[in-house]
Amino acid sequence: MSNYNQQQYGAPPIPPHPQQQQQQYGAPQQYGAPQQQYGAPQQQYGAPQQYGGPPQQQYGAPQQQYGAPQQQYGAPQQYGAPQQYGAPQQYGAPPAQYGAPPQQFGAPQPYGAPMAQPGLGGIAPDPYYDPTADVHTIIKATKGFGTDEAALIRTLATKTPAQIEKLKPAFEHVRGKSLRSVIKSETRHGSDFQNAMLQIVNGPLASDVENVKKALEGLGTKERLLNDIVLSRTNADLAAIKHLYQQRYNKPLAKDVSDDLSLKTEKMFAMVLDGVRMEEFVPVDMNKAAQDAEDIYRATLGSLANTNELLVCSILTNRSDNHIRAIADVYLQRHGQKLVETIKHKFSGHMQEALLHIVKHAVNPPTFWAEMLENTMAGPGTKDYLLIERVVRIHWDPNLVRAVRQAYMTIYGKDLIKRIKGETSGDYEKVLVAMMNV
Repeated sequence: MSNYNQQQYGAPPIPPHPQQQQQQYGAPQQYGAPQQQYGAPQQQYGAPQQYGGPPQQQYGAPQQQYGAPQQQYGAPQQYGAPQQYGAPQQYGAPPAQYGAPPQQFGAPQPYGAPMAQPGLGGIAPDPYYDPTADVHTIIKATKGFGTDEAALIRTLATKTPAQIEKLKPAFEHVRGKSLRSVIKSETRHGSDFQNAMLQIVNGPLASDVENVKKALEGLGTKERLLNDIVLSRTNADLAAIKHLYQQRYNKPLAKDVSDDLSLKTEKMFAMVLDGVRMEEFVPVDMNKAAQDAEDIYRATLGSLANTNELLVCSILTNRSDNHIRAIADVYLQRHGQKLVETIKHKFSGHMQEALLHIVKHAVNPPTFWAEMLENTMAGPGTKDYLLIERVVRIHWDPNLVRAVRQAYMTIYGKDLIKRIKGETSGDYEKVLVAMMNV
């Protein structure tokens, strides 16, 4: 996509199941979460970003909380050369390939235009997509009595974010109404089908901003939804989310999150929203990863006093996924226990869920998202809003969809699409299945 590096997908190789084999930090990580990269932060922060050069350090160099890398083992090991970027890595694209040139998926990557302004979804429209036929299909499907829901699903459920951003103004130019307003008026108010269609039409950034607002509205915090939107995001993602949130609601996101949380969990999310994570293009320094693993151990299992929760939070919220994967490997090798098991044992409540989210996402995204989808369907009743949010988010990256489906089959011994069909019905079922059937 324009600022969505849409790959031309064939049948990508699927990695071995992560419960048996963890991805190697520094090796290509094909399936990042949707690391829903909105592109670089909005250009209000200085001179326009120059695309094609090395990644800019918008936030300064990654913070070295512990000083220079420890030298106990000789020079720090560099796992893969830093990624040489042409177009910046963008929203919905798989994470960069570390130590190898960017993969070519057929057609040239045309995306590298500066970001669209806030309010357009943070995505530059796809210059190679002609929306004319889709505009007329949607108009026909919503004209007169009744709505052709099947045509809407067929037209919208498989669009990339960059195509959505080109379709919306084209539709409004012809129809005289926004695509969102037409979808809202032509679908049943408050229905799961309406919610899914509106999130697709919103595009990734606007959906994230609306979802984080929903997580903070009303009594109590919808903690899992907040985790989904805020945790394990790139600095560029968080900058874009915070910018659009401020623009729409006239209040800093960090302030609203702080008002909804308390005590150490509030401090943890403040660390996250600072947006100073180590960037993924920084090669993994194994000495620093080993030091972090030891600091986490001394703060948890190795401590005779209470768990130093904020030290663990400060490490895991400020490291890249590659670096956290290295920490998890060292921790297991040295202490004979998985890092996630230590977190389950020494933490509780929302902080435990948030830390598990960060570590599991870093260790292997397909397994993480397969488990997250199952969690929305397990037990009595389906958590429909979370299911919709997660399916819509995953579907922006077809490579990830395929990897999640295989991981789900491996873990649960059943087909993910059949599982979704068993929990949903009608047009709501059809739109979720269309998004996952790539």
